[in-house]
Amino acid sequence: MGVVYRAEDTDLRRTVALKFLPEKNASNPRVGERLRREARTASALNHPNICTIYEVGEDAGEVFIAMEYVEGRPLLELIRAGLPSETLLRHGRQLASALAHAHDHGVIHGDLKPLNIVVTSQGDAKILDFGLARRRDPAEFDKQTLQPISAEDLLSLGGTLPYMAPEQLQGSDASPCTDIWSLGVVLYEMAAGTRPFKGDNFYQLCSAICKEAPPPLPPQVSPGLATVISRCLEKEPARRYHRASEVHAALEALTASPFEIRDHTPLRAAPPRAWRLRLAIAGLILLFAAGLFLSRGKFSTRNALAAVPAQALLGVLPPLSSGDASQAAFEGGLADTLNSRLGELSTRHALSVIPMNAMLEKHVTTIDAARQQFGVNLVLVLKVQRAGADVRVNYALVDARSQKQLRGGTITAAASDPFLLQDRVFGSVAEAMELQLAPQEKNSLASRGTTEPAAYDFYVQGRGYLQDYVVPEKVEDAIVLFQRALEKDPAYAAATAGLGEAYWRKYQLTHDIRWADEAIESCQTAAKRGPTLVAAHLCLGRVYSTRGDYQRAAEQYKRAVELEPSSDEAYGGLAPAYEQLGRTADAEQSYKQAIAVRPSYWAPYNWLGLYYMRHARYPEAATMYTQVVSLAPDSFVGYSNLGAIRILQGQYSEAVPFLDKSLSIRPTADARSNLATAYFQMHRYPESAANFEAAVKLNPKNYILWGNLADAYYWAPGRRSDADTAYARAIALGEEQLRLNPNDAQLLSSLAMYHAMRGDRKPALEKLNASLHLQPKSPDMLLNAGITYEQLGDTSKALDALEKAVSYGISPQILADTPNFEKLQDNARFRGLLGGKQTK
Repeated sequence: MGVVYRAEDTDLRRTVALKFLPEKNASNPRVGERLRREARTASALNHPNICTIYEVGEDAGEVFIAMEYVEGRPLLELIRAGLPSETLLRHGRQLASALAHAHDHGVIHGDLKPLNIVVTSQGDAKILDFGLARRRDPAEFDKQTLQPISAEDLLSLGGTLPYMAPEQLQGSDASPCTDIWSLGVVLYEMAAGTRPFKGDNFYQLCSAICKEAPPPLPPQVSPGLATVISRCLEKEPARRYHRASEVHAALEALTASPFEIRDHTPLRAAPPRAWRLRLAIAGLILLFAAGLFLSRGKFSTRNALAAVPAQALLGVLPPLSSGDASQAAFEGGLADTLNSRLGELSTRHALSVIPMNAMLEKHVTTIDAARQQFGVNLVLVLKVQRAGADVRVNYALVDARSQKQLRGGTITAAASDPFLLQDRVFGSVAEAMELQLAPQEKNSLASRGTTEPAAYDFYVQGRGYLQDYVVPEKVEDAIVLFQRALEKDPAYAAATAGLGEAYWRKYQLTHDIRWADEAIESCQTAAKRGPTLVAAHLCLGRVYSTRGDYQRAAEQYKRAVELEPSSDEAYGGLAPAYEQLGRTADAEQSYKQAIAVRPSYWAPYNWLGLYYMRHARYPEAATMYTQVVSLAPDSFVGYSNLGAIRILQGQYSEAVPFLDKSLSIRPTADARSNLATAYFQMHRYPESAANFEAAVKLNPKNYILWGNLADAYYWAPGRRSDADTAYARAIALGEEQLRLNPNDAQLLSSLAMYHAMRGDRKPALEKLNASLHLQPKSPDMLLNAGITYEQLGDTSKALDALEKAVSYGISPQILADTPNFEKLQDNARFRGLLGGKQTK
């Protein structure tokens, strides 16, 4: 790039770097003008991790650039010495932030590499030469030449080629996507100490960049960081991060997670915050069911000795049975118990396993769906066949991205000995995954809980039927089979816990309190028969939590965590129980522990994002949702929640692309409702109503969706007569749900609003007072109180509630855009709350 001098700016008395461009560039008018133009554009950048350009000028025919003098060590030197993980993440965040700032200003670096990065004595990484990178003709890198790459070649290229994106080698210009690729190469080199793509000649190097996957990172590199780097290094630009800010958010999420920084000190407790009720937050993975069944994908095979991932995130596909119902139940139960046993290995091995109930509730039946939904890198495919008196299990471990079989095997055992069958399948799969099992891990007696084969056989079938717990007939069959298991072995604690769960599912289907009582009794009996049985405590935790007994729920989930520290389900239940009890710091820590259990699984990041959203910590929530999308690039949940965050921040038009992206992946009621909410807040009521109507069709039993639709009808021109019917439907559904949990403050608050919108003063105030009694400092309850009071004509009380809501974190922009408050725009107290925000 020419000659660089350390110089003194005599006017401003500062040390600068003075760069004179090569004479051949300066003498070429076209090249010289381009360099001047790009340098001047880059001089507008103002970021702590970008070397600032002060001036572009010419003297005696020579073009020079005066820039910030950065004193420090080249990043390449630090890479060779080895970087601690904390330092790597710090520099990675800084580089991503710098690129994001530059891209937002229309500036592409085009030549990011360690030679262009200096680390100051304060430990800050600074990128040099923004806007000055050479744009070489791709023909200059002849991919067909087999000449070895000499030191002179690399010097002449400035070390550029190993950091170029595949599309650059194929003739495309530099872009934000190519900068993200180069950042991925730099991050890989920082983590591994070597570049990901190598070759003895130009052809081999370019071929590696365009066609080959990078070698696995060292085992000490965390799965989360490996995922971020892998996403940056996707060959197809569309599969990379879309913006450098997303890379920054993903790295920030890793820094904030205890599995990365090993710091379990709880963060400070924040005052209770909440989100706008009109939003449909896609978050409770164990309760969220979306309907699309996919055909099972085919996969190719290769050498059985192919390597499995060093850090495996495994999904076990539910078997697709061609047999009768009892055979299908046996196969589903076998997969369920196998999934559970493999999951128990995660505390001692480099393995995370997606819970089977999560796979089932997402209707994941294909390899592609498992990768898209959960970001798995390994899938276990099972096929169970009965041959006379024998059962044969064929299994295959499949790479989720390439769909190539890595390992496989066949296990045959007598149908009369399900113990032997499960043990042999478990042992064979563990061996195929190269897991060195301890003796206690091989012994499955404790996990079976019975020595009676017939009891175990009935139990496995019961677990299989219970997988379809939304089908009443399947729940009834599960109850019968668990009862038969207990007839064979009355002391069988696991079957007793299964029976309790089946009763609870029947309660959810029928809302008959008798089945809830039966569930509690069975789960309590299971806990007595098997005090160390995790399933019994999880069962009790679910029952107590849904009925609003959060103290008992927390106790049960805590016991489950003590018994099985690898259970993210236990942490995922414990955290919201703590939250309901006002133990916010403990809740946040439990969510982080769930992440630590399965750092490569997107759902716990989503749980923590929901927590941050409820507490109005919107930037932190966005960071978690960005990590969701990073781990599962086709996550419609992540994109929907990223849109919800933008709405809560008053950035309605910016929310729309995220929600459109979510809907393009899978049409869900949540994303459709959130899109409708964005239009509602922009006062585009007809479009809002149309989208809420679509959401209700997707989920017709959701009281919030009906209430949202009623709101849209109420404000849409000519539709107010339709609002009353929709409010009535929302109230009926809400009252039905209130019988399950009379302590649901959000539900009570929503019902108060719906009654107020209909002019029903007495029930509105009764429900409102009940909700505020439960959560008197919730900004969401207070916002709803403001709407309720204003609709009932009590403006003074409405303003009292809104002042408290804003003090606890509600965005003034939300108040400005809520149509119920349009009549208050000339009210001095209300104008004071807006803080300069303008109503539409």
